[in-house]
Amino acid sequence: MNTNSYLQLHVKEKPLKIAILGAGALGCAVGAALTEAGQEVWLLNRSATHVEAMRRDGLRVDDANGSRRVMVRATTQAAEAGAVDLVVVLVKSFHTDAAMRGALELLGPETLVLSLQNGLGHEDVLTEIVGHERVLAGKTYVGGVMRNPGHIESGVAGKATYIGELDGRLTPRVMAIAETFNTAGLATTVSDNIVGTMWDKLLVNVATGALTGATGLTYGQLYDEPLLKTTALAAVAEAMAVARAAGVKLATTHPEQAWTLAGEGLSPAFKTSMLQSLEKGSITEIDFINGAVVRWGQRHGVPTPVNTTLVACIKGIERAMTDRQHSNIVHGTRVSAKAPTLVDKGDNRMNATRAYLEHVAIWVKDIHWHIRFFEDVLGMTMREIDGTVEEPHQYWTLGGLQFIHNPRHEGSEGRLAHLGVMCEDLDAALAAAQPYGVSEMPQGRNWLRLPDGLAVELIQAKPAACVAQALAINPRAET
Repeated sequence: MNTNSYLQLHVKEKPLKIAILGAGALGCAVGAALTEAGQEVWLLNRSATHVEAMRRDGLRVDDANGSRRVMVRATTQAAEAGAVDLVVVLVKSFHTDAAMRGALELLGPETLVLSLQNGLGHEDVLTEIVGHERVLAGKTYVGGVMRNPGHIESGVAGKATYIGELDGRLTPRVMAIAETFNTAGLATTVSDNIVGTMWDKLLVNVATGALTGATGLTYGQLYDEPLLKTTALAAVAEAMAVARAAGVKLATTHPEQAWTLAGEGLSPAFKTSMLQSLEKGSITEIDFINGAVVRWGQRHGVPTPVNTTLVACIKGIERAMTDRQHSNIVHGTRVSAKAPTLVDKGDNRMNATRAYLEHVAIWVKDIHWHIRFFEDVLGMTMREIDGTVEEPHQYWTLGGLQFIHNPRHEGSEGRLAHLGVMCEDLDAALAAAQPYGVSEMPQGRNWLRLPDGLAVELIQAKPAACVAQALAINPRAET
């Protein structure tokens, strides 16, 4: 890919087409600013409720200037948006791989992919999927809080964003993106030391995320507690020591800077994304923030007792949350973040529906080899094909295998993509899954991401009775 591509010319000639992959609170704040500046912005989110609210009523944005509605383009499907000039990745860290692989329709010949996510390591994941030449890195201090579906509180004013090439070059394409962002009121600087910039942002997340997650405090409450400030400064100091040991050049010279920057310009009622995740019953990005400090510390021989403790606390809270959800399901209580309702199960067992494993999907680079092997050796012949026999994109066999052709895949052959599960009652299964902390994937409401990262496609059986028939077969039964 030519770094002097049409992207920088695009800024002068016509609006950029930009996709926000992961249009939650922060993604909507960034997307709204770019939309109001005249760019063609698509907001992608796995929540059909959130997307429908934005499509119907526009995105309601509350900020220091009051409240307004921004008419945005929103979708759950990447194919609806089509190829774009720029993909801004803002999904949760643990969803990066699945979200990008599920949104490959956004990629055209010159599409760039910019991560503005919290934590470290996302660029490596994206590079594996889309190629190193497309990937840009960045960090933003813009804030956002999801008030309701289609309604956010935005913290854009005065909040800095930094972007850059992974190798530190100041290329025309990254300068063009910065110009576009600045025109939209997103104060953006191009960095020739983006790795150091990412660590500087990590220090801000280290200062507040885990502490607010563990205590349940807003920014205003957190900054009123001197004891918590002492802990925050100690955590940041550990992270700075790790960065120096790793040879990272930091702009931050004292932990107090990260502490001050974290809350600067934000409403006292603002909540960190980590606290918002816990309040929604979801797992957090702790492994990519304080957890990254601990891992890098171990790698470079730097002790990190404060960050280790913070990670342990958040992990404990996540475990308790998961156990409560499981206990409530077993005992017939379905829990949501807003209001618990009782599910009358009589015998206290939660069997929302019956299902069986219909297929296992795997990523492969050489799809023809896999087709030949399973057909010649095991007699697992074709059930369905996407594409042509000469150039198949996906291939399903009798017996339950699905091969997904991905020639750019750099991981080991046969990596699990997802599980396909055939259900008697799809709607019942989806409803019963919610208390387990699952999340809807971009592919649609029947695609679920489990808290451990496993992707599951739920399929409505037609007729429903075929599930019972399949479950009655026991190929391992003794005759």
